[in-house]
Amino acid sequence: MFALVNGTKLYFHARGRGRPMLMMHGGLGLDHTYFQPWFDPLCSGTEIIYYDHRGNGRSDRPPNMDGINHGTWIADADALRARLGHDRIILFGHSYGGALALEYALQYGEHLAGLILCCTAPVFDYMDIILANAEARGTPDQLEALMRVLGNAVKDDADWRKAWMTYLPLYFNAYDPAVGASMDRDMIYSAAAVKHVTAHCVPAYNVLDQLGGITTPTLVICGRDDWITPPAQAGERLYAGLPNAEMVFLEASGHFPFIEERDACLEAIAGWIGRLGTEAATHYILDPTGSDP
Repeated sequence: MFALVNGTKLYFHARGRGRPMLMMHGGLGLDHTYFQPWFDPLCSGTEIIYYDHRGNGRSDRPPNMDGINHGTWIADADALRARLGHDRIILFGHSYGGALALEYALQYGEHLAGLILCCTAPVFDYMDIILANAEARGTPDQLEALMRVLGNAVKDDADWRKAWMTYLPLYFNAYDPAVGASMDRDMIYSAAAVKHVTAHCVPAYNVLDQLGGITTPTLVICGRDDWITPPAQAGERLYAGLPNAEMVFLEASGHFPFIEERDACLEAIAGWIGRLGTEAATHYILDPTGSDP
């Protein structure tokens, strides 16, 4: 389905019944499909709203990305929320989608019942650590593909797909080629989006000093073996700065804990959602299995 918001058509589809949870995918340059089927078990008690950001996936692609920034994407998300008739939502942001989710919380926090930040960071000021982690675990081909993306050298959507699929194994604690193939099967790639974000958005992004202003109950999810948003540089800084946060570590996961440790990850999410509105979230760390303390 499509919703016309802010002069653009956003692709979305919703599954399940219950509290609405809007899903912000990462990349950018990817789309919502990598969330499926992994989140299906939550549909029994949650309305999960998948969508593609402007310029990504099945949503409208502008002739160029000039003038599009975090403000554009979060305004689109809020317009979609309103278009669907929800006053307050839970917002789930994964990877770069988590960066957008943090910006949304700062701008539109009155419309949030809860915030889930999965494998994301408040600032990307640790590129030396990212590159060192990649060099420690990657093959020459994977490193070459990564550097082409970071250097904005991908030529088109097909070239971006090839690069992504080459270094996708880096994102997993234990990569399963069948999972990688399933992620690729329905993905619609956008080289324009990944190039725009890499060149213009990542360097300008920094909400570290603003975290204290986000009072929304927040769940921070970390994969212990995440090379690109390592806990020390990402989740732990979020947890330290957010005044109303809980944090869960998934010990055998990389950047996709909802795939690698699906049951434990979804159990932590479902338990946290179940507590929303019944008690104030407190500042503590959940144990590595995702169960309550």
